[in-house]
Amino acid sequence: MGVKRQLLLLGFVEAVALALLAWAPGGAVFPTPGLFLFGAAFLAYALAARAVANGSDADVAGAIPILWCVALALRAILYPATPALTDDFWRYLWDGHVQWSGGNPFAFAPAAIEVAPLRTPWHGLINNPAVPTIYPPFAQVTFLFIAMAGSKIWVMKAMWLACDLATAAVLVRIARATDRSPALTLLLYAWAPLLVVEVAWNGHLEPLGLLAMAAALWFAVQAEARSGREASRAAVGSGVAFAAAALTKVAPAAAFPVLARRLGWPAAAAFALFGVVLYLPYAAAGAALFDGLRTYGEHWWFMQGPFGVIEALTDDPMVARRVSAFGVLSVIAGATWRNFDLERALLWIMGAGMLLTPTLHPWYVLWMLPLAALRVSKPWILFGGLAFLGYFGLTDYRDLGAWPQPVWLRGLLWSPVVGWLLLDGLSWARRVKKSRNAEPSISGEE
Repeated sequence: MGVKRQLLLLGFVEAVALALLAWAPGGAVFPTPGLFLFGAAFLAYALAARAVANGSDADVAGAIPILWCVALALRAILYPATPALTDDFWRYLWDGHVQWSGGNPFAFAPAAIEVAPLRTPWHGLINNPAVPTIYPPFAQVTFLFIAMAGSKIWVMKAMWLACDLATAAVLVRIARATDRSPALTLLLYAWAPLLVVEVAWNGHLEPLGLLAMAAALWFAVQAEARSGREASRAAVGSGVAFAAAALTKVAPAAAFPVLARRLGWPAAAAFALFGVVLYLPYAAAGAALFDGLRTYGEHWWFMQGPFGVIEALTDDPMVARRVSAFGVLSVIAGATWRNFDLERALLWIMGAGMLLTPTLHPWYVLWMLPLAALRVSKPWILFGGLAFLGYFGLTDYRDLGAWPQPVWLRGLLWSPVVGWLLLDGLSWARRVKKSRNAEPSISGEE
């Protein structure tokens, strides 16, 4: 069977599985049938990736229109469905509503008496109402635009989908510019079932940051391919885009030292200036500006992997957080010292943060997806499938108020990915050692 026919068949299978998950009565019941439907979608996605990876250059290039059509179809199927696996979008709408009403979402939590006059009919659906917002200013500005458009869920999801598809287009451009497969990059990103579910259905904001991150990578590629003023302008573009990603969700900011070293002061200055400009409208919140993030960092936990092992060994969650932070800082230092390019640095640094986080909700893994698609990183692509195991206890939580996270489930989620990453690391170390041993001595003798 040709590549195009395989893609049409596998795209149809993925579409049916996701449609049943979102639309069939009882489809989103966990663990069954919800996890099995998602698993079927992920299997179809993986087989489609293999078909593209093994296809001839001509067949694969000719299949790009099919890849786009299926990607659009998957999103069109889930877009009308009401979000069912999350309630985060109510916080997005609340933060925008507060701003449109003249308030500051960093100053008071939704439950605070000071914002009682602003309460809406859906106020009671906002999660963690005693905690001020954790979302940085670029996300907040976007929430404000959504409020200006009427605080509608369909408007919000349309905005995320526009960012999502734009991200796919930017990744394809990067792949072409760096002599990688545009078709495989497009498929690995745009067909990812986790992305389709979390954005087209659940309405998570991740594509806003993913588009900014992809733009930062594109400008970085341009900066390194050019010289003089053109390189400086591209570096500024990368700095601004990178700041937008970090001010959507904070995690990408960890790679700032690499950005500054690799692209120089124009990128670093643009990053800093854009950040200051976006924070200024919210500065009146004073010390409360980071209260939500502080509470999140100290108290949130969900589906820990390696972090859970560290916590068990230290017997202290705060010590475990400090040890994990030291681990991520070590990776940042290593990537900066070795002068990694921005793409590789983000893969290593955000990957380390993902492994050592005390909180792993399924949609967090989307931050690895553009990097995994560009680099065809099989362990992180697999993680995008296994991350859906985080929904295992959702039905119990709704019925009983307790979310089960058994050790065996966390092992099933984390062990294959950590094991595969370790094997890849050992393989890389052997290749490095072999290449060094093959180098001639200074005298030219072998």
